[in-house]
Amino acid sequence: MNNSNPNIKKWTVILNPHAGGGKGQKDWQKIKKILAEKGFDFDLLVSEYPKHTIALTETAILNGTRKLIVAGGDGTLNEVVNGVFLQQVCPPEKITIGMIPVGTGNDWIKTFGIPNKYPEAIKKIQEEKTIFQDVGKVNYSVDRNNKLCFFSNMAGFGFDALVADKANRLKEKNRSGLWVYLSSFVSAYIHYQTRRVKVSVDGNNLEELIFSVSVGIGKYNGGGMMQAPAAVPNDGTFEITIIKKIGVWGILKNITGLYNGSFVKDSRVVCLKGKEVEVSCSNPLAGEADGESLGRSQFRIEIMPKKLRVIVGKLS
Repeated sequence: MNNSNPNIKKWTVILNPHAGGGKGQKDWQKIKKILAEKGFDFDLLVSEYPKHTIALTETAILNGTRKLIVAGGDGTLNEVVNGVFLQQVCPPEKITIGMIPVGTGNDWIKTFGIPNKYPEAIKKIQEEKTIFQDVGKVNYSVDRNNKLCFFSNMAGFGFDALVADKANRLKEKNRSGLWVYLSSFVSAYIHYQTRRVKVSVDGNNLEELIFSVSVGIGKYNGGGMMQAPAAVPNDGTFEITIIKKIGVWGILKNITGLYNGSFVKDSRVVCLKGKEVEVSCSNPLAGEADGESLGRSQFRIEIMPKKLRVIVGKLS
């Protein structure tokens, strides 16, 4: 694309009005006012239905945009990232993404040092300090059709995916806040059955009764749970957290540890580093990426080092 294109220096804001239980729509005028006061020149695109943001992102890039602002939550960011990597107009590394957090969990921003308040988050975008973060690529299948998706924060399999699915159902009813994740956690535990799962990390296999598998680029998911405390988002490797079979007392014992990362000291938790992860089970396992449900499948997850330019504050 010719650098003379006037859109190159202009921002495109992609707004999810449904983020945060309708907070996106409710707060847009406030966000718009702050952007105007800070002197941003931008076009606005509004997501109207699930996965619409992917198409909006592809269209924006096709039309010359190279600077995107996501006004939404982790799910909206996930769709933008997928749009960036599915489009074929320009290399993904040439796109810059900034985040205005409007969602329920806002887990990505916790690793990347983006404030949860609109004026401060927009100030970070104005400063435009960027890094190239790693991106995860997931290969899986649905109804025997091969699928591909990308994620920028964390993918989860087993219990994590069931929690995400239940949380998404609550969000569809315009529920928001930490309550969504806590209630989904409790409900998922009541219905979840631990299975024998095979996890392969760079060709090294672990197979036993497993509660959950988290594959992290960022440190947090599930509304602030530090599931991958040693994750470094631009070191070219995943932080993989495997929780083996654990009873209700084991979970209750580690509730605080899930939020400060100390749960990894439990003998039933295995932490690994790797670039390629395969998760399989004789009875297909549930999966999610950045909180977006992927259904039940066998999964292969690969790291794409330093592929996404994002605006950051101070990395945690």
